[in-house]
Amino acid sequence: MGKLIKVAFVDFEPGFVVEHSLLYRILLQNYQIELSKEPDYLFYSHYGERHLRYDCIKIFCTRGNIAPDFNFCDYAIGSDYITLGDRYFRFPSYYLDRENFAQMNDKTYFTSDNIRSKGGFCGFWYKMEEETPERDLFFERMSEYRPVDAGGPLHNNREGVVSERLPFLADHKFAIAFEECSHPGYTSDVLMQAFAAQTVPIYWGNPFIGREFNTQAFVNCHDFRSWSEVIDAVKRIDNSDELYLKMMRTPALSGPERDIDRMEENLTAFLTSIIERPLERARRTSHSKARLIFARRARIKEILYRISPMGLWDSVQDFIAKHRR
Repeated sequence: MGKLIKVAFVDFEPGFVVEHSLLYRILLQNYQIELSKEPDYLFYSHYGERHLRYDCIKIFCTRGNIAPDFNFCDYAIGSDYITLGDRYFRFPSYYLDRENFAQMNDKTYFTSDNIRSKGGFCGFWYKMEEETPERDLFFERMSEYRPVDAGGPLHNNREGVVSERLPFLADHKFAIAFEECSHPGYTSDVLMQAFAAQTVPIYWGNPFIGREFNTQAFVNCHDFRSWSEVIDAVKRIDNSDELYLKMMRTPALSGPERDIDRMEENLTAFLTSIIERPLERARRTSHSKARLIFARRARIKEILYRISPMGLWDSVQDFIAKHRR
């Protein structure tokens, strides 16, 4: 067992359980862990500002489309395409779901019989709070060709909401897999889930998605000049079993990204390289006067927000979420 390290986790999403997180499990494989109020290493996300109260090695971690602010964090783990020496590691959120990742990569068995077994044309499953203009517009435009089944709360056109997303999508030839926004590097789990459901995804989001996923296996909206061209491509695939089968048998990931174990090993190496340094040598944030003034101002803003009506409401919501575990 490795050395004892004092760590804390703050500002993560409601319902976050430290012991269930990949970060905690990786650390536990190599070190003895003490969850401390006075940590040497702070892991934090973007669901609060409590990290401003700490003076230690700070590691920002996000699954969302949030760029790290290196004025406050020494290191960061996220989805942006960033090169910053030893301070950043790119780890998209789809690597956090091993089960669906494995299903996504299992595409060898698909046959013509599997096409005929699908009862629907295109599946759409999103929550009400996931409404975005591009997603809504494409849903309407695609439905002009053939009805798109909306099984989730958003735009629901079934007899009630279907509770399970993947089994619902699996009954369709295609699945609309749109991110909440289009940003270079931001690749959530929506594309992976569409692949895991054994559909041909129609994807919009990361304009450089071809760096990670095989664009021969899905309809990449960023390869077309308009929604009309996207829909024309879907029509061609829908009307050709040969073309559809070819896409269904094409690997979703064709490069080193296919190896989830290797990605976790790289993440482990990134964290270990931080912890194995002496604390003062691990520091990366500036101690300049300008940066200290900037941090102080941010801390004051955090205090003012915490006592504001919105801040108090967020505190109540966090309290409720913690006690629902």
